[in-house]
Amino acid sequence: MTALFLAMIVAADPEPAGAELLQVFRGEFIAITPGEGAFPKKFTMGRSDGSGAERPAHVVSFAYKFEIAKYEVPQNLWEAVMGSNPSRWTGKRNSVEMLSFDEAVEFCRKTTELLRAAKLINENQVIRLPSEAEWEYVARAGTTTVYSFGDEVAKLDDFGWHTGNAAGNDPPVGAKKPNAWGLYDLHGYLWEWCSDDWHENYEGAPSDGRSWGGGDADAKRVLRGGSWKDKADRLTSSYRHGDSARSRDDAVGLRCVLADAR
Repeated sequence: MTALFLAMIVAADPEPAGAELLQVFRGEFIAITPGEGAFPKKFTMGRSDGSGAERPAHVVSFAYKFEIAKYEVPQNLWEAVMGSNPSRWTGKRNSVEMLSFDEAVEFCRKTTELLRAAKLINENQVIRLPSEAEWEYVARAGTTTVYSFGDEVAKLDDFGWHTGNAAGNDPPVGAKKPNAWGLYDLHGYLWEWCSDDWHENYEGAPSDGRSWGGGDADAKRVLRGGSWKDKADRLTSSYRHGDSARSRDDAVGLRCVLADAR
């Protein structure tokens, strides 16, 4: 699909399913500026006292800026971009689910083209999935605690949907409290695809925030954040899960990053 054709679609549809919806999406990104203000340049990824997959804890340094969506991708945006809605739990502002890793990547590619055609991002910017390091960095929001809000599991109900307070993927995005950087639903609601290949632990992991692997189409991929189907111990800032890139589940969605093309 050419940029000209995409521009014609945007120009012809002023409703929320088109240009206005893209503008809303663009406005929901939060700038992450490591090394400036509240954004530390380094953070400790993983947990030395966590599960095997979370070890070893290691320092990651960021030398680049990026933006990340404050919400998981809602169903109305997915449908506007992809032309269909795969979700089991339907609702315009509910997070989209039942999508594979490759479908998440394709959504990012198409959205990049639409935003460029609408002049909402420049030609050097792309929408993509976060790296696993980017995801944990923004989830922690400068904290070193188990959750972004501290270590007290009793506070989890205020910040996330999990098996103890949810019956399905039924609420809209942003119904719970955000973390300190204004990001919603990082603890629970839906697992979120990351761009990295799955590794059983962090031995040999990169230290610069970039994706780890990502070249093998048949590899398992990283999922982060836990979901409404999971207990509290899987909703922490550092918990990791891997699944087939072809997997589809009503507890799996995505959150987008906006960054310069590499």
